[in-house]
Amino acid sequence: MLYALKDEKGNIQAVSDKQLSEEWVFVNLEDEAVHAFLHRNPAIGGKVMQAADADFIRVLEDVIDLLIDKQIIQFTELPDPVQNKLLNRRRYREELRGQDDTTHLIDGGDEIF
Repeated sequence: MLYALKDEKGNIQAVSDKQLSEEWVFVNLEDEAVHAFLHRNPAIGGKVMQAADADFIRVLEDVIDLLIDKQIIQFTELPDPVQNKLLNRRRYREELRGQDDTTHLIDGGDEIF
């Protein structure tokens, strides 16, 4: 998501991935004002594209997982480098999820039943 701080004429003065106050409004990447702002600020445009690319990579991972779950493709059909990258990303995401879990009510290895 992208938020912008606009002036009284509707020109974007700044962008953020978070709504920093009520003055910051959600904007679509397709908005002409966003295009104009990013054209005037190419360094910021690069960062916005990197964030969009990261989001898109996550979408692709989810699509691959869905295709595997529905048995449309098999994981082993993917080239070895792709398998390794997917496995590494899965491990990394699991580690991040584990760090976010501050409750620790159930240990990951504990059996419920």
